[in-house]
Amino acid sequence: MSANNSFEQTSVLQTITSPTLDPHDPLFQQYPSMKLGVRESVRFYANRLIPLAERIIASEPEVTEWVITAPPLYVVPAGANLLAHEMFPVLRERVPRSRALRLVDLRYALPMAQNNAHLLGEDYSNSDIAARIRNRQRLHEGDGAPRPEPADFAGRAVLFINDINVTGTQQIYVQRTLDSVHPASIHWMYIFQVDPDLGCSYPGIEYALNFLNLGTFEEFAEVVARADVDYTSRCVSRLFSYPIEALEPLFHSLDRTRRGRLFDLATREGVYTETADLAKLALLRESSSGNMANAH
Repeated sequence: MSANNSFEQTSVLQTITSPTLDPHDPLFQQYPSMKLGVRESVRFYANRLIPLAERIIASEPEVTEWVITAPPLYVVPAGANLLAHEMFPVLRERVPRSRALRLVDLRYALPMAQNNAHLLGEDYSNSDIAARIRNRQRLHEGDGAPRPEPADFAGRAVLFINDINVTGTQQIYVQRTLDSVHPASIHWMYIFQVDPDLGCSYPGIEYALNFLNLGTFEEFAEVVARADVDYTSRCVSRLFSYPIEALEPLFHSLDRTRRGRLFDLATREGVYTETADLAKLALLRESSSGNMANAH
């Protein structure tokens, strides 16, 4: 229960109870591409979460003001943010006219303190519980902490859209952030809920799921080159995890607009500041400005 005594409820599409992930499970299959921003995959999960959201809204007939939100972002959205944006216009059309529905993005404060900026680039999905707590604590309690507007949330019911709950760490810190603006209720919505014992003993299951069916560089490169992709923070961070020798031919294969988009997102996110990262940014800049031969 939250500190301000708002009502809370968690709803999920599927609970993961085993560390063995079936790559043929329909709910697992499109998860890695959704996390990278493939629109088809985002719609796949949004279409399954929308009926659940409708039932949640109908369960509180006395509440007329609702807010859809998702995990905080800095500049580049995560898959969960894309899910919330995909669900919002559909729900707005479907809910009764007596219900007001708004979409609010939670954002880390600008500018992000330099000593915390690197936290956005960490692979949270492959972190143990202690590292997850340190990461969320510094992001939610430091200079860059999200500061939601009370007018957006006070007295309203919140639909919080997320893709997976592994250890509950992120939910704890987001809950504290939302409690500060006094919502009437918080409804946590996930695609996957990991069994608590499994999540504590094997938090890396999120990492395994992120790479299921999209484990190789070649498979990842095909996603980056797709026309129907909105690059996510995970997509950009995975891109920058590869050596520049692998990235050069990939950048060659992309059209100039796509290369420019990647350069803009990576630059504005502000976490790619190591020497190797700067070389990759320079390569992107040169290619997007036309100084690299374009394969198209």
